[in-house]
Amino acid sequence: MDGKRALACFDFDGTMIRGDSITAYLRLARRRGYLSPAGMIGVGVHTGAYFLNLETGDQVKTHALRFLSRLTDRQRRALDEDFVRQELIPRIYPDALAQWKKHQADGCVMLLVSASTENYMRLIADYLRADCLLCSRVSRDGVVTGNCKGDEKVRRINAWLRVHAIQPDWPASFAYGDSFGDLPMLRLAGTPVQVNPKKKLRRAAPDMAQVRWSEK
Repeated sequence: MDGKRALACFDFDGTMIRGDSITAYLRLARRRGYLSPAGMIGVGVHTGAYFLNLETGDQVKTHALRFLSRLTDRQRRALDEDFVRQELIPRIYPDALAQWKKHQADGCVMLLVSASTENYMRLIADYLRADCLLCSRVSRDGVVTGNCKGDEKVRRINAWLRVHAIQPDWPASFAYGDSFGDLPMLRLAGTPVQVNPKKKLRRAAPDMAQVRWSEK
């Protein structure tokens, strides 16, 4: 035995669930009165600026989560826990969960690698019993740093492996993602899989395996 370990790296939004989790999170915050209609409009404006390359992912998410600074610890905890229990867990693709559990049973090191924020992603990681959660960090005041996307996913994975003295067996490893921002992570693994891939990812890596996972 050479001591190397096979990894299974999963993106979350669009890969294990349909759509973008932070959008659903903001909708729940709006229903609870934590985010005003004007605040929701502002999120849309900043999201547009992001797609025009006028703002970074960190800046857009910080603007979206600014309302967290006004909540008590109890309100924040209830919002995160209810969101995960009511919105996220029921939306996990059955095929995604089955594939996750298969790799887990096979002894892979399980990594959840997401651009979503740690306030609720840590609860998903606990639910999945992930060995590692790598995601965007968010402060008590809603300031987001370290947007975990693109090359940042690879940097964070490699840093975590070094800290934990794990030698990855990349040819025996698996990676799952749905967007172009997942491509650097997908290219690490011997078995990369595009899940319900977006057009830009399909065009960038047309020969990569593709699967379709649904909510039913």
